[in-house]
Amino acid sequence: ALPIWDLTNDGVGNPKNTKSMLWSHRTPPAMSEGVRESAEEAVRSGLRHILFAYRPEEEAVAIDTYLQSLRPIPSPHLIDGRLSPAAERGQKLFESRNIGCATCHPAPFYTDLNSHNVGSRSPNERTDRFDTPSLVEVWRTAPYLHDGRYTTLRQLFAEGKHGLRRGRAAMLNDQEIDD
Repeated sequence: ALPIWDLTNDGVGNPKNTKSMLWSHRTPPAMSEGVRESAEEAVRSGLRHILFAYRPEEEAVAIDTYLQSLRPIPSPHLIDGRLSPAAERGQKLFESRNIGCATCHPAPFYTDLNSHNVGSRSPNERTDRFDTPSLVEVWRTAPYLHDGRYTTLRQLFAEGKHGLRRGRAAMLNDQEIDD
């Protein structure tokens, strides 16, 4: 599981879920609020504003190079390298126009590189819009949502109705949510 942070650079009382750095250089913007236009900018800002350090540019370049070298690993949930029957059913739902997950999370990076208002703003946050994270390796990036309020994907969909507003939640039964 990834940690949740409440850093003072965006105010206090609005925790943020740590986004995966996998393919962060290919999926801008960076940060849950999309406040950094690129991963390169986020690396340098992190050094200055989180670590309070002014480091040589070659160190930031080395961090960029390392992050760019990261590659996803196969999900442990695959069966003989393939999707299970439940995951195949889930893929069809994910890609269906009626449910619409792939609208904001299209392949190959499973992000549209935009920010959206998904109805998840809490009182201490400055914005209604949050960066659409990549779903690559989502199986190992719990907790979920920009502030980590859901510990499982099932909670995100069943309780949070994430992506399932405007009546789409009623279209899914419990088995389909699990798929």
